[in-house]
Amino acid sequence: MSDFLAIDLEPHRICGIEASVERGSVKIRKSFSLAVPESISVDDPHGLGEWLKGELRRERTSASQVCISLPREDVSVRHLETPDVSDDELPDLVRYQSAAKSTIPLDQLTLDFLPLPRRTDSSVRDVLVSTVHQDRIKRLRTISTAAGLDLQSVGVSSVATAGIVALEEHRIDHSDGEIVVVVAQHGERVEISILADGHLHFTHSTQVVAGGGPPTPILAEISRAFVALQKRLPDSRVVRCWMVGSPDENTELGDAIRDRFHCDIRKLDPFQGQGVTLGCTPVDDPHCSFGGPIGQLISHSLEVSCAVDFLNPRRPAIKKDYSKHKKLAVVALVALLFIGLFGYRSVAVASLEEKVKQATKDEKDQKGLLKELEPQVKVAESVGEWASSRVNWLEEADALAGTIDGTERHYLTKLQFGEGTRNERGTVTAAGHAKERFDVEGLNAELMQRTDLEVNAKPIKNSGRDGDYPQQFDLDLKLKNKQTETSK
Repeated sequence: MSDFLAIDLEPHRICGIEASVERGSVKIRKSFSLAVPESISVDDPHGLGEWLKGELRRERTSASQVCISLPREDVSVRHLETPDVSDDELPDLVRYQSAAKSTIPLDQLTLDFLPLPRRTDSSVRDVLVSTVHQDRIKRLRTISTAAGLDLQSVGVSSVATAGIVALEEHRIDHSDGEIVVVVAQHGERVEISILADGHLHFTHSTQVVAGGGPPTPILAEISRAFVALQKRLPDSRVVRCWMVGSPDENTELGDAIRDRFHCDIRKLDPFQGQGVTLGCTPVDDPHCSFGGPIGQLISHSLEVSCAVDFLNPRRPAIKKDYSKHKKLAVVALVALLFIGLFGYRSVAVASLEEKVKQATKDEKDQKGLLKELEPQVKVAESVGEWASSRVNWLEEADALAGTIDGTERHYLTKLQFGEGTRNERGTVTAAGHAKERFDVEGLNAELMQRTDLEVNAKPIKNSGRDGDYPQQFDLDLKLKNKQTETSK
């Protein structure tokens, strides 16, 4: 037997019970109704939890495990059609389908679902998916922790209440196409659910004007629910409407529903539900508000068709555990291995020792060979360095010709290449004649623009040997090393 608190959490009111739960039985020890002070902000879950802790102490409750039911209006519920797959595949498929149709990323939501009966001659399966934002679950955990409680489950008030009705419906004979309406009015909040064959097919929440008034809006919501359900259950008809609460609650609403839909009206007091034992006098509040908390505890003690738990959602069935048999087989195999291991060990060690000895000898031979080849390697490296430092004079002559850019203003009479010093790749010596002095100066300017050349300008002479090209010039060029050029 386990002791639980179960509460229906609204922004300004908390209704709850304390009960002992065991298989097939929920024994209610205490019920309470708490008005949340206006001074406690809805954005302060820790403050709400601290306040609740004090109130529970005054109520003298002792249970530390808590189940919370959320109002239907705080939860998104939608019908989905999935391919007709097995029960093991259904949870993953529902999550995939929900992610595809949700406007909020699924990793920000907590999800649970109710599988519905298979339709005749249909290739699809119907499920009713409930989602709530993870921030809401975190807020409930904060409230529970601050109140000194251990949160065990989070459900939906309308679904849990429908679970109580479903147990009552199992006692009644049904015909094909019969549907049942469940109406639970919590002050201004009205929750409407529709059952068929003992399964929840639809649940909705609406608001009515405080202080009573004609039930017309509620009748309109029930009618809209029928219209939505007709697509899946076209031949259905209403046979009963369960009014959740004490016998004197919502009498006028029950009469209006009977007149509108020509159905039987039945009352269901949650404190008198199947498997419930009342060990106290209920608090003087409408009993309808306790349908969610009591329904959640009933789902812990009995198999019910309507049960949503965001903390413990439906998952693929756990496959049978054969780990014990596997462990025995492993033990037997290990024993056999040990028997042969020690016989094999000596042979393996001897083989390894022989391989180590051969590897040591090979390493010694390699070192000796490397030492013998060391002089030849140095010579090869020197030759490589010399070859890489040689200048490709054909390329340099072509580059120099491109710089001089042949013209009728000057010509060369001498072009000589030479080896360079340590800081030079080579030298170029040239001589020639030009028509005007500025032609020579322009040539020197073009050569100086090359970063790989060092130009030593020499005086320009008027030789007089060639009347058309009287200006004689000499070029002294040095090809810079690449390292020298980069550093500059």
